[in-house]
Parts: sequence; structure tokens; C-alpha cells
Amino acid sequence: QIVGLSATLPNARRLCAWMESVTGRKSVLIEAGGKRPVPTFYLFATKRHMAPLFRDESAGPGSPRGLLGLRGDGEAANPPLLKGNKKKKKKKGFVPSQLQGIGQNVMPSGLDLHPTLQTAQERQMASIERRVQRIVERESYDDYDGYKKGSAISPREQRRMRESMLKAELRKSVPSIHSLVSRLESKNLLPAIFFIFSRAGCDSAAEMMCESLKTKAEELASGSSRRPVRSSKRKGKMLKGKGGRGRGRRQSNNNAWDLNEDELSMIQDDEGRNFRSDLLDKLLSDELDSLDEAYSVEDADEGDGMFSDAQLQYYSEVGLLSYGETKEVASRVKHFNTMNPDIAFEDGVIERLLCGLGSHHAGILPAHKAFVETLFRLELMRAVFATETLAAGINMPARTTVICSMAKRSDVGMELLETSNMLQMAGRAGRRGMDDKGYCVISSTPFEGPDDAIQILTSELKPVVSQFAPSYALALNLVERGRGELNVARALVQKSFGVWENEQRDKDIERALKELALDVDSDEPEEKFLNALQLHLEQELLQAKDGGSSNSKIAKLASMVDVLADGKKLNKVSKKFSGLQQILELEESTLNYLEQELREMQSLEIDLPAELIDANQQDLIAEIKNQQRRVSKSQREVNDGFISTMAKVANNRIRDESDGNLKRTLSALRLANENSLIDGVALEPRELNTYIKTASKSNRRPLLDRTTVAPPGSDEEDNSWSQMLALVKVLEAYGCLIAASENSAKSEHNAYTVTEGGQHVGFITSDNSLWQLSALGGSYDVAGASSELDNLKDALVDFEQDDSVESMELEESSSTIPKPQQEAETLLGHLCDMTHAELAGYVSALCIDSPRRADSALESFQRLTKTQQRVVQGALLSLERLVEVQRLLGVDDSFCKCQLELSSCEVVTAWANDCSWNDALTISGAQPGDLVRILSRVLDTLRQIANLPYIPARSLDGNARLEAPGVHPTIRALCREAANAMDRYPVKDILPFEEEEEEGDTSTAKDSGVDELAISSQEEIKP
Repeated sequence: QIVGLSATLPNARRLCAWMESVTGRKSVLIEAGGKRPVPTFYLFATKRHMAPLFRDESAGPGSPRGLLGLRGDGEAANPPLLKGNKKKKKKKGFVPSQLQGIGQNVMPSGLDLHPTLQTAQERQMASIERRVQRIVERESYDDYDGYKKGSAISPREQRRMRESMLKAELRKSVPSIHSLVSRLESKNLLPAIFFIFSRAGCDSAAEMMCESLKTKAEELASGSSRRPVRSSKRKGKMLKGKGGRGRGRRQSNNNAWDLNEDELSMIQDDEGRNFRSDLLDKLLSDELDSLDEAYSVEDADEGDGMFSDAQLQYYSEVGLLSYGETKEVASRVKHFNTMNPDIAFEDGVIERLLCGLGSHHAGILPAHKAFVETLFRLELMRAVFATETLAAGINMPARTTVICSMAKRSDVGMELLETSNMLQMAGRAGRRGMDDKGYCVISSTPFEGPDDAIQILTSELKPVVSQFAPSYALALNLVERGRGELNVARALVQKSFGVWENEQRDKDIERALKELALDVDSDEPEEKFLNALQLHLEQELLQAKDGGSSNSKIAKLASMVDVLADGKKLNKVSKKFSGLQQILELEESTLNYLEQELREMQSLEIDLPAELIDANQQDLIAEIKNQQRRVSKSQREVNDGFISTMAKVANNRIRDESDGNLKRTLSALRLANENSLIDGVALEPRELNTYIKTASKSNRRPLLDRTTVAPPGSDEEDNSWSQMLALVKVLEAYGCLIAASENSAKSEHNAYTVTEGGQHVGFITSDNSLWQLSALGGSYDVAGASSELDNLKDALVDFEQDDSVESMELEESSSTIPKPQQEAETLLGHLCDMTHAELAGYVSALCIDSPRRADSALESFQRLTKTQQRVVQGALLSLERLVEVQRLLGVDDSFCKCQLELSSCEVVTAWANDCSWNDALTISGAQPGDLVRILSRVLDTLRQIANLPYIPARSLDGNARLEAPGVHPTIRALCREAANAMDRYPVKDILPFEEEEEEGDTSTAKDSGVDELAISSQEEIKP
């Protein structure tokens, strides 16, 4: 009755409409009205500043004023600029690369960069420019006579120098974790969640923060910490061999931003060596050796160790918690370690917990993650370092969230975060009922700055897309629900969100074309043409978004649509193009005049010395070359202009469109203007600009819904349905379905009966349940669809083997049992010879995905037992056949992937053989959280197989079978035994701080996680 949707979904209305069309019941979208209960304020942190990100400090997603009308968020208003920060004309010089062109600067002024950050950027750019100019001037003087000569540094080299200096400045501006925590603590903005996109980075940040707190306390106690004196004398002091005249001039400057903290804290000894002042103080201190002894954690009280009163008092002084809070954390940690000795917290982790620090990521044990979440909710933890997985699905809000990186590695390299991901992390800021404000601090990085943060927060949100994918289990269950027919399956495909989106897109285009057709008698053909052009540009924009085009292409198309919809912007770009066109015409006329003058000079016979005539001609030729360069520059500006780009896109659409609507509209426009251009002639930028000038200056509304995600012209229904039919054909070939009529031309009109083996396929909830059943000897190619593979193998045998082997092969081939059945029966025999632990290790190869880093398949295979190796060899034959049948019958590999991953077999086998948790970690080399997920997934698969319907074992009578036999009862019993052996802590994952209930059944449907539909007819399996 109620479906909860995230606030970051831009197409929630379309989802509501789709639900209403599928269910036939009226669906109402209820949106949270008003403002966010706990508004979010955005800050940007550098090494020197922590200032508001936006010019309007109350603006931003989830802030009191929202996005000031952008994306329909907040009130559409343009607040006046802050006092003393009026817009000034931009000065020439080096500016970081930003989006250029008309159409992209559509944000309200309140979403511009805050003046504090803007001033810091300008000063940074000015400092870089001065340093470059000093280098250029130094290289421009002759060391011999002191006279100025031409610059030895080309403009390209200067640009590279600026870029290199900017990267260095960006690296220096990155704040440390310790400085961020200190600032947040001083501003009373803790507790905070620090988002770091690396598991190792989270643990390292927590460890470094703990060490920094201890070091700072030790320095304060020993009195060895002396801040460097920042007097004007020391600020202007120059190290030998560096700085030159520039450093001398800077001495009289009061601009503290010209020097970074590293330069200020550097001093020089008598031998010319450079040291950091604080490090030198430590090295020269006689108390260095006694620091660790004075504050040793282990030596305080040997009886209680880290939990003694003296140690707890020490951690309360060093860390972020009070003494009472530290004592409560120590009590909980002691209880956890006492109840769970196998997974007890290490000393380093305990030290961080007592300091009010923690880490949270997928590599940590679930029990440890739950412990950290509990401490954070009880306000017994001030800072937690987590990956982005904490931003979704966990109720763990904080007063402040700190985003330490604005880019994340993807399949194509490093990319900026998506807007929805950034908003999910920022949404954790602000605890309802506890805080009246939440803060999101975005940290500067070596590669991104505040402009990138604004770009991410103000970009469009990606709509939710259909993830419907047919599978073997789905196909079998739908056949059973349709009583053997495919009408239910066809109806389900037609109801998918992707098919509905495609239908809505077609309706939107048809509606837009009808609206354009109603304007046939309009007196403004220019308006009709611009409306048609806008419609085609919107279609191309949606295609670019759905097709995964580059961000630059999407941004260019979006700016074109925005300009066409805004009359003022369209008028502005038209005037700009007219100005560039006039400049080009002026430059061309000047070039023609100079060329004409040269021709006349060469044709005249003047009684002057030849040297003088040649000199005049050479000067004129040089002037002509300069003028040609100016003409080329003006031509590039015209061709790269907004109108020219729009004309190119329009010509491409006219050439590729199928209905010819845009071409007809252009022809009617030319005819109405008595244009001499004939049909088929490309639209020139000047012609387009003429039409824009005469068109109406009023705004145009969008013709298509941009939240629609189905690409125009795509046939989502045909693709999904064809895959469903292909899966049905494969199931029929493997004896899981039996067709009622073999003479039916199309499988979609046939009726089917689900065999016993087919029921097992429908009960297994995996991406390719048919492959898992085949790997367990429960199905094989009964129809002989892979006979070409057998012919190829026979040909290879005839080519490689001798006559004796050939005669033996002929004797084997005379058997009435088909090869696929022989291979399946051989595999089944090896499976029944396995122990429960060996079978558990083999099942892991069927259900575990390939890790990013793993040993080679040969090394993993060599670590298997002999029985497991024989089973894997037999499974490879079954895998080869299934892949071939899927290819022949048209199954897409992305829907049903066959895999045999051996990297986890060894550790799963050991765990099923009752090895300890520490031994399992040593064998796998994986992080605890990853190992728990591997073992839990194998355990779930074993329970599914053990809960399959009972099918009596059939005798091997030597006859060919046309039905899949299903999983053998012996294998089911082995899976049940393996599941009971693996179902122990911490894989069982019963939280240690909850009372454990006695469970007499460890293999029930409740624990197994199997679909209720799949086990409704099963009895609970007792251990």
C-alpha cells in the first residue's frame, strides 16, 4: 500500500504513473512539503579556510532556501550581491578551465562561489602569475651585459608552468584530517562522519587521527611544542639560493597568503640544512626518549591494562570523549571481547574507540560495524571514517558530514561523484530532534576545488531506470503460473517500467508533433521551425543521456535546449554571432584590400631600385600573412559559436530523421521568406541567425519530459521478450520444459510442462540457476543442441590420436547414451564421492563472483583436493556445453552468465571442516567483512539446494533420458550437512550484545533466505 521513495529521484511522478498503470489502482504521490526538518548548510574546507560554499549561505540542496529555484528546488529568487563584492570586469590572465559559452551560466547568483573562497582563488592565481612573470623576466635578461633580450620561454611553456604551479598549490591546500577534526571540535560541529572512498583509507585516517591526538597531548605536556614565530621579519626571511629579488620585495608585503605554512615553519642551521622548526625542537629535546615512557598505555597498570582508571583518564584527556563516556566505551568493549574472544577488538582498534574514533566499511565484520553504529547512536563516538555505503540504508545521522573526495574510480577511470551520491552523503548531516542545523563540509583535494563541488551539487539528478532482466528461474515460475502457457510471462514483460517508459516517450513525441501541426496557419513560420528544432534537440539530448555519451556532449546539447527555450538568451547569442560575423567580414575585406594592393604593386613598372621594391613587397607580404592569421582566428570564433554549433546539429538531424518533420518545416520557412535556396541545401549559420532575429522573443516551454529514460526508437518490449523466449528454448533443450506440440512454429504459442528438474531450477534464486543445476549433475543437453561441439571434439581426436585410440573411441561412441548424459552421470558420481566440506568448497565456485585481486586459476586449482579437481574438470565440460547452447539459441551473456570461480574454494572447504576464524582469515587473505560475505553467500546457496523438493534417485539403466533428473538426494544431504557445519559464529552473525535465543532448527526456511514462494511446499529440514 505504501512505497517509500528517495528524495533524490527526479522522476518520482513517472514512477507513480507507472504503478497506477500496472496495478489499475489510483496512486498518489505524497511529497514532503515545506523545508527539510533539519536544514543542511554547505561549507568548503581548505588548509587555511572553512568558509560557506555558496554566495548565499542559506542556499544549497536541503538548505533553507534550496537551490533558489534551480531544478524546482526552493524559491526562484536572485538575492542582491553581498556588500563589497560587486561584480567586476574580469581581468586578463590565467584562469582555471571552466565551462565556456552561452547557456551554461543559468544558475542564480546566490549559487555562485562564496566571496571568501573566490578571493582566495584570485589571490592564488595572482601569486602564480607573479611567479611566472618573475621567471620570464629573469630569463629575458642577458647575464653578460645586462641588456634585455627576447623571452626564452614560449607561451606554451608558460602555460605548462602555470598548470604545474596550480597543481602544486592545490596539493598544498588540502587540509589534514587532524585539522578538520580540530576545527569541527572548536566550532561544536561534532559528531561527524568522514566519507573516504577507500577501506584502507578509512582505517588509516582513524589510526592517524588517534596518533595525532596522542602526539599533541604529549607535546603540550612536555612543553616541547613551540609554534613558529610569524613576525614580519621571519616571514620575509629568505633561505639561501632561493627567492631572489621576488622574496626581497615580498618582505615589505603584508599578504600572509603569499607564504604557505611549510615555508613559514622552515628554519636553517649553521651548516645550511633546512628543518621544520617543530621537528627540530623535538630532535634537540632531551626529553624525547622519555615521552613514550611518561605516556605509555601498557605500563600504567599491568592488572587492567588499557582499561585501568589511569589509562581511561589518559584517553579522556587525549581523545574527544569525557571521562564518563570513555569509561562507558571501555565497559562495552570489555563485554564484547569477553563474549567473543575469536573476534575480539585489537589493541589499536580499542585505543581508537576510547578516543572517540572509529571506522566503518565493508571490510569490517558485521558485528564490529554494528558495535560502531551503536556507539555512534549513543553519542559515544565523535568521528567515524566510513565509505559511501554508510550513506544508504543505515540510520546513523550526525551533526556534520565531511566529504573528503569529490571523485571516485570507475570503469573508465576517475570521475566526479554523481549528484545523487553526494546528496545521499550530505543528507546524513543533521540529527532530527537533536540538532537544529546540519553541516556538510566538502574538503579540498589535490585535483578538485570549490567549483567542482558547486558543479556536482547543482547538476541534474539521474532518473531511476528499469533493471528488469529475465532469468531461468523467472521463466519457469511464470510458465507454472500460466499453467504451461507464456501469456503470463508476456504480460509481465509488457508491465515493466522500461516498456512503459518507451510507450510514454512515443506518446510525448506524438503529442509534441500534434502541437506543432496545429500551427500550420500561423503567421510566424520562424517560430514553427524553432519549435521543431527544439523538439529534435530535446530528443537528441535524451538519446545522449541514455546512450552514455560524454559529459561535454550532454552539456552542449542541454545548453542549446536551454537557450532555445529562453527568448532573452536566444537574442543574446544572436547578437553575439552578428558581431562575430561583422568582425569576420571586416577582416576579410582588409585582407582583400592588401592582396589587391600586392597585385597592383607587382603589375606596375616603377623606376626605383630593385632592393627598395623588394623590401616594400616583403613588408606587404608579411602584413598579408598577419592578416590571414586574423581572418583564420575570426573564422574559428564564428565556427565555434553557439549559432554555428546549433546549425550543425540541425543539419545532422535533418539528414538522419525518419519522419522528415524538421526538413519540411525548414522548406516551408524558406518558401515563406522567398528564399532562393532549394531543398536539400544545408542550413547555414547566417541563415539560422536571420530566422532567430525575426522570431518571437518569448520563452518556449520544454516539449518532452526530460526525466523519461527510455531512448527514442528503442524496443524494450521486443528485446526483453526475445530474451525470455530464448531462455525458454534453452530450458526445453535441457529437459526442464517439455513442449506439448513439437510442430509449433513459434515457441510463444506453445504449451509447456515443467519437469521435476525444471522445478529445481525455479527454486534456486541465482542469476543462472540452470548452470548451478547442471554443475550439480541435475540437467544436461537432452535435445542434442550442442552436437556441433561433439563433432568438433571428435575431429580433434581423429587428428591427434592413433589408430588404437580411434578404435576405442568408436566402441565408446556405439553406446546408446548421448555424450551430454554420460558427462553428467560421470560428474554426479564424483560429486557423490565428496565429503560435505569438499562439496561446500565446490559450491562456492558456482556462486561467488570473481574478486578484483585473486590468484591465478591454475594456482587455485592446485590447492584443491583430488576429488574436487575431478569434479571441476567434469563441470568445465558442462559449462562448455551450456555456453554453446546459450550462444546458439540467442541468450545474452549479460542476462545469464556462467562462472566457475575457484579462488574461495580452499577457505570455504576449511571453514566447513571446522577451522578457526583466525585460520580462515589466514587462508583467504581477505578482510573479515569480505570473508563473512563469501561464507554467508555459500551458506545461503547450500541451504537452497538442501531445501529443494525431494526427487527419488533413478537407476543408471543405460537408456537415454529426455527430462532433467534434478539434484540427487545424496547431494542434498551433503549440502544439508555442510550448511550445518558452516552455520557458526561469526557467519551466523548473531549480535553479541543481544540475548541469543535457543534455536532448535538451523536450516529452516527462515534462516536460509530462500524465497517464500520457492519453499512454501517444503518441510523444514532438521539438523
